[in-house]
Amino acid sequence: MRAWLEGDWTVVEGAYFDCWRYEQHVVAPFEVPSSWGRFRSMDWGSAKPFSVGWWAIVGDDYAASGDRILPRGALVRYREWYGAFGPNVGLKMTAEAVGAGIAQRESRDPNLRYGVLDPACFKEDGGPSIAERINKELLAARLRPFHAADNSRVPHRGSMGGWDQLRSRLVGQDGRPMIYCFSTHADSIRTIPALQHDPARPEDVNTESEDHAADEWRYACMSRPFVPVPVARTRSVPDVGYAPFRSAAPGDWKLY
Repeated sequence: MRAWLEGDWTVVEGAYFDCWRYEQHVVAPFEVPSSWGRFRSMDWGSAKPFSVGWWAIVGDDYAASGDRILPRGALVRYREWYGAFGPNVGLKMTAEAVGAGIAQRESRDPNLRYGVLDPACFKEDGGPSIAERINKELLAARLRPFHAADNSRVPHRGSMGGWDQLRSRLVGQDGRPMIYCFSTHADSIRTIPALQHDPARPEDVNTESEDHAADEWRYACMSRPFVPVPVARTRSVPDVGYAPFRSAAPGDWKLY
């Protein structure tokens, strides 16, 4: 239906992230200001692909290419390393080789604030964990090591879910998304819009699909939760009884 109504022929029927819009979420590469905070996220894979993403946090509203304004606090994926031999087929690289590859790609970046990695990588089974082996290479290069990501996928008993956080950033606020990637990131652009619902658990992504980049985006979003700020509303009632609410900015009180 969206293809007919909006002329968007990149639509995938039954897509989990039906809010994805290439023209909204993909931007032409630009030089990221050195003052913006940065971090990395990673989903491990060997027989299946691994995905590493480098993210910048927009400072003040930023004019990107054309008339695009990236809002303060948005995440911009400025580098991607997707370890695949083919669709959903990994490179079978060792953890040490992947760690060295990350260090090489990051060597000229400003210092990152942190890195988040699939928590399963921190499990030990008779020897050093995958995380320990990757971090050894990063520490040798004097780079920030990974710590365990929040792997929550769907909400449980009021807790925050990772897919909900990613969707919230894709939707954004006031018509402006709160997450973007460069147009050079072919594997994220190829796989995320194509993800489907799990037939047995519709709230979740089908884990049999090529979800590695999406998992890594989810770790990134969970490391920096986004909560839309309510828009001030007026009521056709006397001023008496108006109740304040507080926005995400400390000390910023509004009436609704």
